[in-house]
Amino acid sequence: MIKINLGGIVPFSTIDWRGKAAMVIFLRGCPLRCMYCQNYNLLEGTHYVEMKELEEELIKNEAFIDAVVLSGGEPFMQPHAVEAIAHGAKKHSLFVAVQTNGFYSDIIKSTLKRNLIDKILLDLKAPLSDERLYESLTKVAGVAGRVKNTLDACIHAPKNIDLELVTTVFKNLVGSEEVKRIAKDIEEAGAAGCPYVIQQGRAEHVPDKAIKEDDMFSHEELKELAADAYHAADLKEVRIRTREDGEEVIYRRS
Repeated sequence: MIKINLGGIVPFSTIDWRGKAAMVIFLRGCPLRCMYCQNYNLLEGTHYVEMKELEEELIKNEAFIDAVVLSGGEPFMQPHAVEAIAHGAKKHSLFVAVQTNGFYSDIIKSTLKRNLIDKILLDLKAPLSDERLYESLTKVAGVAGRVKNTLDACIHAPKNIDLELVTTVFKNLVGSEEVKRIAKDIEEAGAAGCPYVIQQGRAEHVPDKAIKEDDMFSHEELKELAADAYHAADLKEVRIRTREDGEEVIYRRS
């Protein structure tokens, strides 16, 4: 029986997959050390459970959900766990999504070939052409190239998957200029038809108070960032996500 290094479970969520009620399963471990990580308590440590425990949770909640979202940490750091949970979800006719930072591009490409994943929510932490900024944010070298490969793998997956691209923003780290460059990267990669979500970074969850409340973008400022992205590239849809109002579509081309 596969052992899974579990970070926690949210039995019912309507905010992690737009339009679906989902169980969110958090997996421990991540190769990155992003300075604004919201789930830094899951980066290390162990809490191993057997897959049958998660299956029991799925059975308990399957009447109320239609999907499972894997988050972390970085789920693809445990590829066998991702595959096992996806198989378990499919047995109960549930959709499967994975939130990923895109670091494990080869594993993601291989997993997509198994047709177990319906949606990828891919973090684009910085412009893919800006390796220096990516390294500054994640404390790891070579990340941007891996994320670019993951984006390409998702676009050309054997099964047509849903792909959502997400950038978390903070003032003086990732703002207007970076969002515009990311929008152009998305277009150049051939992913302009995928939703682009600009997510409000939350200072209260950042370890050691490395980021202050003043570094957060307001709702109105996020709408301005959405305008910047929409006008910088021919993106089909730009959304914002805030703690107060959830996810909102700000721009959509017909």
